[in-house]
Amino acid sequence: MSFQSQSFTSGIEKLEQKLFQQFMPSNQQDERLIQKGLFLYRQGTVYDGGYDPSMNMLRAKVRDVYQVNVRISLDPEKSSSCSCPEENWCRHRMAVFFKFYQQTSSVSQWITKWRNQKPAMIKIEKSPQAWKQIVKEAISTMNYSQLLEQPFLFDHYIKNAQLTIQKKTPMEKEWKPLYELHSSFWLFIYVSREIHSHNPSVLSNESVMEILGMILEEMEDALSDLAVYARPFAFDPFLEDLRTGSHELLEAISSPVSYSVYSLLWFQLFTSKAWREKELDRISELSEEKDELYFARTGLALLLMKNDVWKEQFRLSSPSVLPHAVRWMEWMMWDDRMDAAVTILQELPKKIPAHVEKFETESEKRSFAHWLIRKLETGKLRLHTADSTIAVYESLLPYSARHLGSLLLDAGRYKEWVELVDWIGFTPEELELAGFKQLITKRPDFAVPLLHQWVEQLIAGRQRETYRKAVSYLKKLKKIYTQSNQTQKWEHYFDAILLQHRRLRAFHEECRRGKLIHVDE
Repeated sequence: MSFQSQSFTSGIEKLEQKLFQQFMPSNQQDERLIQKGLFLYRQGTVYDGGYDPSMNMLRAKVRDVYQVNVRISLDPEKSSSCSCPEENWCRHRMAVFFKFYQQTSSVSQWITKWRNQKPAMIKIEKSPQAWKQIVKEAISTMNYSQLLEQPFLFDHYIKNAQLTIQKKTPMEKEWKPLYELHSSFWLFIYVSREIHSHNPSVLSNESVMEILGMILEEMEDALSDLAVYARPFAFDPFLEDLRTGSHELLEAISSPVSYSVYSLLWFQLFTSKAWREKELDRISELSEEKDELYFARTGLALLLMKNDVWKEQFRLSSPSVLPHAVRWMEWMMWDDRMDAAVTILQELPKKIPAHVEKFETESEKRSFAHWLIRKLETGKLRLHTADSTIAVYESLLPYSARHLGSLLLDAGRYKEWVELVDWIGFTPEELELAGFKQLITKRPDFAVPLLHQWVEQLIAGRQRETYRKAVSYLKKLKKIYTQSNQTQKWEHYFDAILLQHRRLRAFHEECRRGKLIHVDE
């Protein structure tokens, strides 16, 4: 297998340089991948190889646990493929590269040369400009025209860029989270900026939004790690760079995720009161009416405890502010600012109905309601302010009925619970989940009409199963009447039930089994 053409030799050299930049000896994962590829090559598992000059493409098969097919473009701007599950560069592609590389040079010398590059590669300047340049180089080959036509490829582009950026991570522990935060932020900015300049609507594509959300999660993780370390003065230029960079999230990029990044920085990183006041003054002077600006003014006024301002801006905001407000509420609770969290909770019902109506299907509406309920159930707010939580649940009806019922019972609002039950038309099984046993214990007089109603419905079902359930509710009724010294009233009621359904033998049999009718009767 010999392909000593000029295009082949030149292509191999370009591929070699690309791999030198992509993989670092200091990275254990890269070291293992190189070793596995070298092992496959030396074991002679690469076969049926060929070079297509017209496509400038290498192709071969690799005999591993199972056979895989590999194609590698010698054009640095184009990607490679392997039939194994790994999307990124894998051990099979590495083995194929070595197989073809040995036609022009020594594989052993390549390994030595690659390992010796370590000292030069890890000396990365610690400055915002240098770190931003790393991000720019990592995404320099991104094909935005192709991305506009095939947004699902965004994941592939971003993951490759993140791998390249990761390899330049500083060695010092305290610098790593700052590097991850700074590089993730500018990756978000640069990519969003380019997509926006080509076609802003692509930023709302589901695949693109999902990956932008993934970058946001990387920033959240980095911020959590950064909180562990003290911030030396050397961090100040990077924080200032992030602060000024955050302006672009409101003014130049109209991404559904852009404000989420902005709020993360201003709630969790930029804690200086002076910075927040200056930023609120700055965006208050901007005349453009954009959701992101209303959201930003609302959040900053909340942080600065300017209650009248934040409530007014919240009122002017679109219903899309709701998920952000829930996030603010969580952050306030984390900072033990329960008063601020409660004020947010009290404002939520003003936006919930309009936000729910934005969803097209009942499934989407129910999913949102349950998401919000989980947020409240897992936090401390439910214990602090039952009335405000009840107001939120009422605005989420009918999707919140069971949780609202439980909360009404816990608050001792039994009459409202019964009214809710009557309005929703719950089945007995659903009502038991909503806390009916608690009602029987606390206010049995409210439970009696419901039990009467259920008994009639179940007997009308005319099946053994419904009869058994009816008997279980009759026994509850008997207990309530007995404990309230109304035994005679129970007897009149039960005799009337038996007389009304005297032809239903199976029902009478279940009453005997439940010991409501004595055998000698």
